[in-house]
Amino acid sequence: MMMTQFTAMNSTIKLVGLNEEMQQMVEQLFQQFEQTASRFIPGNALAHLNESPLHVPIHLEETLADLLQHALKLSRRVEYHVNPFIGEAMKSIGYTNSFYEGYNPSKPNRRIVKFLTEPIEQISRQWIVKKENFTFDFGGFGKGYIVDKAKQLLLQEGQAETIINAGGDMAVIGRMKSGIEHPGLNGKDIARFYIKDCALATSSKKYRKWALDGESVHHIINGRTGKVARNGVLQASVIADTAMEAETISKVFCILPFEEAKRLVRKTFPNIAYFIYFDNHTFAVGGNERMYEELEVAK
Repeated sequence: MMMTQFTAMNSTIKLVGLNEEMQQMVEQLFQQFEQTASRFIPGNALAHLNESPLHVPIHLEETLADLLQHALKLSRRVEYHVNPFIGEAMKSIGYTNSFYEGYNPSKPNRRIVKFLTEPIEQISRQWIVKKENFTFDFGGFGKGYIVDKAKQLLLQEGQAETIINAGGDMAVIGRMKSGIEHPGLNGKDIARFYIKDCALATSSKKYRKWALDGESVHHIINGRTGKVARNGVLQASVIADTAMEAETISKVFCILPFEEAKRLVRKTFPNIAYFIYFDNHTFAVGGNERMYEELEVAK
């Protein structure tokens, strides 16, 4: 099947099985979303939202309103360990610009920002009031959201088979072979399998990391503590019905102690499968085995 790729949202977007017209439609969708929802583009709709004052009604652009609704539903299901309110926490660890190889942050303000509840009041779907001083960072929520939207668009256009892979967040139409990159062996897969009409997302602490005050930090934050997650997991991959779900759950496995993460996920997301690679180079597979077929695990 034909494969093409483009760059958006600081990721390589790979499309499999699409004709040129469909490719252009998906690329335009990603580019428009990035212009609206990226934290790193000054003056866009998200910047306007983040710069809006406290305690006054704020109107949300349609895409941001829809994204926020989806993100809030998932945040509640994972008890806010993953949430979209962590913009200041990200800045506090130096994540102030779009990531690149050799990233070297400027000296950040190390103020800890954490949330156990939602710092907003929703007046309606497109109107909110900010109750506390914070900034939105939709991060993985955004990437999963636009992957799901691209899949929805292609289904509406009658596409029968395709893969949309946005830097590790993947949606599949039809039955397709997929793999999970080995975090310790470049160019190798640690697991391969077939998935059908679902999504796969991987969160990793290996790539987006940098040095700060002599300490190695990465981009995965525990939303309840505002601190960099350190739980012995290097990489987590999840198969779920949607890319937003898979992305959120993979973050949970990178944040909470493994047994605690399993309990939370089992309670709220029974229809998922997970693949966890630990810092000690062990590998765990669990969840609903019906989410994949013909699993092959590297020796």
